[in-house]
Amino acid sequence: MSTSKKHTSQDLLEENDSTLLPNKKQKLDTTLVDNNNDSLPSNTISSKLEESKIPDENVEQEIKEIIPDILNKNYIDPDFVTRFYSAFKKNQTFTDEISQAIIYNLPFPIALLPNIFDNEFLSNVKDEVKELDFDNKSNDLYEFHQSSDLKICEKPHLSKLRDTIYSDVFVSTMSNLVGFDLDYTPDLSVHKYEKGNYLLCHDDDIKDDAFMHGRIIAFIIYLVDEDWSKDDGGALELFNINSQSHPDEISLSITPKWNTIAFFALSPTSYHQVSEVISSTKIRYSISGWFHGPLNTRLSRAEFIAPVPEVFDLKDFISPVYLNEKNKQRILKKLQKDSYILLSKFLRDDVFDKLITSIRETGWEEKPTGPPFIRKYHLLKDSEIDNFKDNNNNNNNIKDYKDSSSSSFCKYVYDFFKSKSFAIFINEISNWQITAVAREFRQFQPGNYTLIHDQGQDRIGADVTLFCIEGEWDEKWGGGTHYVADEHELLAIYPEKNMLSIVIRDAGTLRFVKYVNSHAAFPKTEMSFIYWDDDDDKGEEEGDEEVEDIEGGVEDIEGGVEDIEGGVEDIEGVEDIEGIEDIEEEVEKIEEIEEGEG
Repeated sequence: MSTSKKHTSQDLLEENDSTLLPNKKQKLDTTLVDNNNDSLPSNTISSKLEESKIPDENVEQEIKEIIPDILNKNYIDPDFVTRFYSAFKKNQTFTDEISQAIIYNLPFPIALLPNIFDNEFLSNVKDEVKELDFDNKSNDLYEFHQSSDLKICEKPHLSKLRDTIYSDVFVSTMSNLVGFDLDYTPDLSVHKYEKGNYLLCHDDDIKDDAFMHGRIIAFIIYLVDEDWSKDDGGALELFNINSQSHPDEISLSITPKWNTIAFFALSPTSYHQVSEVISSTKIRYSISGWFHGPLNTRLSRAEFIAPVPEVFDLKDFISPVYLNEKNKQRILKKLQKDSYILLSKFLRDDVFDKLITSIRETGWEEKPTGPPFIRKYHLLKDSEIDNFKDNNNNNNNIKDYKDSSSSSFCKYVYDFFKSKSFAIFINEISNWQITAVAREFRQFQPGNYTLIHDQGQDRIGADVTLFCIEGEWDEKWGGGTHYVADEHELLAIYPEKNMLSIVIRDAGTLRFVKYVNSHAAFPKTEMSFIYWDDDDDKGEEEGDEEVEDIEGGVEDIEGGVEDIEGGVEDIEGVEDIEGIEDIEEEVEKIEEIEEGEG
């Protein structure tokens, strides 16, 4: 899910597709470090190339299968690959006299390889293309026709072309030409532009939920008539950018040419469009898609570390009612049923009071963390420094801070939530085998927020948040943590003094913190953690596989919050449990909330 307008389903495969594009509302920082000191322009594509792999000198030895008979052998020649890669890497223009291959370096590198396939074979492909069924794709951004994914195509020539593009030879050649590791199953479909069809400006730079993977190279194989001309329209037009990295003017227009593949590396500034087809007698056919691969950058702040090994006594921090074994089992059942739970008065009162005092004394970073198209909030001073207790004294315990006003106390509590001791507690109430934790100690002041963005999504996991506010929060101030899937809100959690929220966030479920408006009487302060079960990473890669013993996810909650039954009221104690009155108060409060939401 993206914050941009959703035009159609995510399986839309168009050479200039806009599905879930972030570029309509969001822009990325295009300034990256030039690691090789080649004096390249400081744009995204050049920077990506600087970090990319160098093709093996023994290219021929890497190709272990028979070269497909329909592929132009000139483009596999090691000398050509080396020269082409060097120009593409350095953002230089390039022309090969033998093959007539071209690289244009502005506004961003784009390559054209003429006669990429056997001419007679491609003519047979075009004949089969004309027999395909096409779906009309129409919205504010485009008007064209598209086939189904060619993965399921059974026509003989189209199948052979698909298999060639999927082949080790073709993919390894493309990888060596552009200097990126590419997957072996690119998206592939046929597109049909008739008179009046078009596709407006976008960037194609879409990343999937596993934030270190996404589209790397866009490509188009033109099947237009051999006499297609500029006057027929349908040109691939590339935009330069202004000082704000927004698309400005068209600086390059490429007329489609029969049996030519055009391709370019994707970035937040790879803005392009397809101009309107003018001809009333010709159809602009093409086969296009994207090569995917690992990303060189990510914009999620969730950096996972192993839980700190120091031993903490849970009784020094957590309210006794939550340490009762029967209540742990009730919490487990609640999480298995609804995938979330809210635990009020989670920390001991004396601990929480001391925590608030310590937070005041420590203070917050003056400059908010960003980038602002993904997030804006403030981090606790020095909170990103690991082992930041006074003098790195690992023997500190809560009694050392009981009667002092040391600002280190809040950081000591922060370490507790990162510890193996707390990870074991999370395992007991969720069945998650915690192997890593991402953490942030942050404050949302008026004007602060987080946004959903394709390149800023966090790894799935157990979201655990301790709210460190001093008063009663008004929902009218914003600042709620919202969980959504498929454009539907599943859950909204508003901060409460000394409340711990636990949400099992499954694949496909995204979250954001609503903008805190100017009416907020005080900031929203929280310790935010993502606990990761290593076994769940396999489930994330495979799609819908679930974590052992955790059924469903937040996306399985049907009907929204009003259908979620139970809550902290399910946690019952026996008469001698300290804090039972607090739980009963929580029961009444939760019931009021649910009545209001229903």
